[in-house]
Parts: sequence; structure tokens; C-alpha cells
Amino acid sequence: MTASHIEAVTFLAGGQLPRALIEEVVARTSARLAVPCRLHVESWDAHATQLNGRDQFDADSLLLSLDATGAPGTVRIGLTAHDLGLALFTFVFGRAKKNGRAAIVSLARLDPGHYGLAPDPDLYTSRAVTEVMHELGHVAGLAHCNDMGCIMYFATNVETIDLRGTGFC
Repeated sequence: MTASHIEAVTFLAGGQLPRALIEEVVARTSARLAVPCRLHVESWDAHATQLNGRDQFDADSLLLSLDATGAPGTVRIGLTAHDLGLALFTFVFGRAKKNGRAAIVSLARLDPGHYGLAPDPDLYTSRAVTEVMHELGHVAGLAHCNDMGCIMYFATNVETIDLRGTGFC
């Protein structure tokens, strides 16, 4: 699926995420996109596969479960409270297949509270929207970018998310 073939974005959010947070993520993302965004609060990640010996869940298996369903032209974005990882990578903030039909974003490591900091709802939401937009870039066919001012710059830590740009170069 390329950017020109994205007709709508459907967000799915499990029950562990605060409703106000996910509604704000959807609203802010919608304001940045030229296609309609919808929210479905349903337990899409209840059967997540835990990575062997880790307190994380397999990002690829969750992505596959979303990518296999949905209407043509509609991108499904799964928001989850689960900490995500890959077998050969410690953690990921999100995951999407280039030109795919779905993306997942973990809000676990985007929360300042994860790092022992005071709650900051605006920062938490901004990070989530930035990661959603980054993953949508992959769905639209974009690869990682070497320009730190671009939203497609690869973030290995939350500080990089806060410093990289919020737009596409």
C-alpha cells in the first residue's frame, strides 16, 4: 500500500490504555492526515505472544495479526500498552511493514513514568503521535532516513524521539 492508496486509518486500542490518551492520540493524528481516522476500542492484543525469557511481547506476531485483516485502503494501527520486542532486538517503539496494511505502536516506553519521571500527558501523547506518524511512513513505503530532522529517522531511545523532527523530509 502506498500513500496514495491509504483511504482511511483505523486505530485499535486494547483495554489497558486510558481512553482519554488514545482519543487524544487519534485526534492529533487525524489533524495531521488528509484521510479519516476512526477509533475502535477492542482487545486486539489480548493474545500477544511473549518473547522467551523476556517481559516483552513479539512485535512481529502482533503486526501479522493486524496486517492479515481489514478493508482494502484502510490502514489498521494497533496501540498497545505491552512492551514490544523482536527476537534479535531488545525493544521497539513500533513496527510496520513497508507498503503494508497495518502498524503497531507500543505506548509502554513512551510514558515518562516508565523512566521514573513525573507524569507529562502532553509529552506522552506527542511521543505516541510521532511514533504513529513514523510507522505510517513505513506503511506508505518510506524507509528510515539519515536526517535527524525527519520523522523517519530511526529512534533507538526515547530521547531521540523527542529530538527528531515531526515532519517528513
